[in-house]
Amino acid sequence: MIEIEGITKRYDETTVVDNVSMVIEPRTIATIVGTSGSGKTTLLRMINRLVEPTSGVIKLDGADNRSVPGYQLRRSIGYAIQGHGLFPHRTVAQNIATVPLLLGWDRDRIKARVDELMTLYQLDPQAYGPRYP
Repeated sequence: MIEIEGITKRYDETTVVDNVSMVIEPRTIATIVGTSGSGKTTLLRMINRLVEPTSGVIKLDGADNRSVPGYQLRRSIGYAIQGHGLFPHRTVAQNIATVPLLLGWDRDRIKARVDELMTLYQLDPQAYGPRYP
């Protein structure tokens, strides 16, 4: 579960995320939508600690996300990045497999997970896995 409680991010005088609170239940798919510049990317970056909030708390399974080193936290969170966040020299399947590979999963487990996730998003692993983004 992801609990976001009163998260705010300011850069000098500019507030880019203002007092956001929400709960994302386990095993659900959440989508954050909004106009360009509305703070969507900043909010996601605060969840995985690429950006630190000015105020508020983010809890993952009840634990403050600041209680875990950022690199370790990011290896446990999956999210789809729009456009420029993918490795253009790696296939779709290889991009999806990045975190499990970093976690030391064996090849069979990685392949099964990649196929599972692609199927979940109605992407045929055989058709789309070998493609480049």
